[in-house]
Amino acid sequence: MIASLQALGWTLTRDPSDASTILVNTCGFIESAKQESINTTLEFLQQSPEARVVMTGCLSQRYPEELATEIPELAGVFGNRAPETIGGFLDRMAGTSSQKPLVEVPEATVQRPLRSDLFSFPGSAYLKVSEGCDNRCSFCAIPLIRGRMRSRPPADVLAEVDDLLRRGVREINLVAQDLASYGRDLSRLGVDAREATQAPAELIRAITERDGDFWIRLLYVYPDRFPESFLELCASDARILPYFDIPFQHASSSVLKRMGRPGSRKGYLDLIRRIRDALPDSVIRTSLMVGFFGETDEAFSELLEFQKQAELDWVGVFAYSPEDGTKAMRGDPELDVAPELAEERASIVREAQIPITQARMDRLVGKTLDVLVEENVPEEPLSLGRCYAHAPEVDGAVVINTQKPLEPGSFVRCAIARRNGLDVEAVAL
Repeated sequence: MIASLQALGWTLTRDPSDASTILVNTCGFIESAKQESINTTLEFLQQSPEARVVMTGCLSQRYPEELATEIPELAGVFGNRAPETIGGFLDRMAGTSSQKPLVEVPEATVQRPLRSDLFSFPGSAYLKVSEGCDNRCSFCAIPLIRGRMRSRPPADVLAEVDDLLRRGVREINLVAQDLASYGRDLSRLGVDAREATQAPAELIRAITERDGDFWIRLLYVYPDRFPESFLELCASDARILPYFDIPFQHASSSVLKRMGRPGSRKGYLDLIRRIRDALPDSVIRTSLMVGFFGETDEAFSELLEFQKQAELDWVGVFAYSPEDGTKAMRGDPELDVAPELAEERASIVREAQIPITQARMDRLVGKTLDVLVEENVPEEPLSLGRCYAHAPEVDGAVVINTQKPLEPGSFVRCAIARRNGLDVEAVAL
């Protein structure tokens, strides 16, 4: 949205008091995020009464009319499936004489203008290669919000890669609701089905044809469709990091079946083994959900046993949040897990993960690794960064001991000296 507005002559300001129009990019995935989006919008309406406040993003896509009715002070409500058309929407909004918020939910598009602002730490950028999802997990509202999966054309993705590399980006984080499914929708357009299944690997291979010292990080790979070609690619080019974010969600077959997922504890452990056999230094992050319909004490115990056996590097844990319109909401209410019990189970999993992650990070001690510098610590001979084992914002960090400030966004060769909690300490070489 920012890139398309700047191309039309709009100016971005970091100070809301200077803004004539405030866009609140909302989230509609879980209840806490919905409430935060609404609270933030109300704060802007109160603090900036002269500005036109517009709700955009996922919550606006899902509940456009409801938001316009419940928050009539809004100037507009704009959906999330064609963000590059925001300029025309704002023009129409400014031209209307109606006292009601203007509401638009445009048709979906996938091509995006090149971004001016990356909203990430120096040297790092997220690159979304597709929108939407076809997996239809019973608990998930993403297909309702984002729609069916729509892959960006490879040429469009590669043009953005080239632009990011020209701008000095050193870490490209490939993002999709399911990276393993990239290109599968092309078969609906007449592309050979076998060719479509190879699209993720072919896209990554095309990125590696670019010269330069940069990382490629693969985020969000559906476990039941994990491409073995990813392992071959990582082994063939060190710039493709052996880091995989694989959302297993659970390990009990009965719970997974209710989630609409075909996996199993045995199958997931086998996938983890194959990854580590092929790439001994690999790092695996996952998301686990507790408190879903039908999660008995036995099913929860099976999840804990999976956590113990899998020894995953990083784990995010969430208590199930019922979402309107999802298949799970039409399930048997007798299978409900009390929210208090779900939160208790989430705490148990989080506590159990701490020593596992610490042991996994101990593997880094004594190694010499490239670290992407994020920032310098004021008035301290320290800098903060990440090595291959740390995805942006969600994992630990590398605390670098250095005699002089380091350049954020640059790679620095470091000797990993020790682990400190979930972080590691290093010395710049």
